[in-house]
Amino acid sequence: MIKALKSKEKAKIVVHRILSDKQPIDQIKKELTNNDESEWFRVSKLAYKNYYQEQRKQREIDARSPNVACTNLDEIKEILDLNGKLIEHALCITTQVTKHDLRTIMDLSQDIPKNEHKISDYLGNLTMEPRWRSLQKKGRFEDFPFNAFSRIIEASVLSYYSQNYISSFLTLVPVIEGTLLRWMGYNGNGKKPEFEDYRKFFENFHVRQPCPGNVLFYEIYSKAALSILTNHFYKPSDQGNAYSNFNRHLAAHLLNDSPFATKENCIRLFILLDILSLLYFYENKGLDRQFYLTPEDIGSTFHVYTLCQHSKNNIHELLNV
Repeated sequence: MIKALKSKEKAKIVVHRILSDKQPIDQIKKELTNNDESEWFRVSKLAYKNYYQEQRKQREIDARSPNVACTNLDEIKEILDLNGKLIEHALCITTQVTKHDLRTIMDLSQDIPKNEHKISDYLGNLTMEPRWRSLQKKGRFEDFPFNAFSRIIEASVLSYYSQNYISSFLTLVPVIEGTLLRWMGYNGNGKKPEFEDYRKFFENFHVRQPCPGNVLFYEIYSKAALSILTNHFYKPSDQGNAYSNFNRHLAAHLLNDSPFATKENCIRLFILLDILSLLYFYENKGLDRQFYLTPEDIGSTFHVYTLCQHSKNNIHELLNV
């Protein structure tokens, strides 16, 4: 009976089973497609498209409701348009921006060549603020797939606060690849996924999760992650230089003498890491511990980060640079 169904009918079943029946994706895939990868690709893509459109309609209803506070579709389009500009510069709005932040960045983006450093500084202040980094550490990076690298991430944070941007950047670069590999199920055993598989990891996300949480914002940040990974961070060296030398290959192999471990590129790297943490949460729909953390939970980390950020004994002063 199921085999006779068309892809569009199976797509409807996928959405229902995920949302209403809470069935695991692997079980749905097996029962509907017998684990046929080509068929699952088609069905899951249709399921995502249907789910996305349903959520857009629901957002229109919510936006008109006096008792519901939400980002309306016009504002979401503004965010997508803004990100379209920022992504060309390997930047993206941070995952915790407020409406005030968005307006400020939008105003600056009217003349990006002139205001790029101002935008980077603004995003950097949001991304590297000690309380936010403490929330990320305790709420996201102590869980899979980031937990294996939590100490490495913290070392990069502390290097950033010490203004040792070279150490911060080079420490964090391999964490992006390690996170994507763990996310793909690779733990060092067997054949490592091909480079293009994790370079374009968010191109076919629907095969992993056709109904991600907060799908309208998942769409925003998955597009940003795909573009930054594909066109900048993992841009093949034979295709030219990445913007501002924000490129893993350049950092790993020192292909030329261009500066890459800059403050601005550290900010880009932390923004990318934060986006990955948000997308993983949306795909897996677990408990986001970040929203349940108390001041006591993050207190010691926040204290250390604040001291490091405001310490006068940064690396440049120690070296008299």
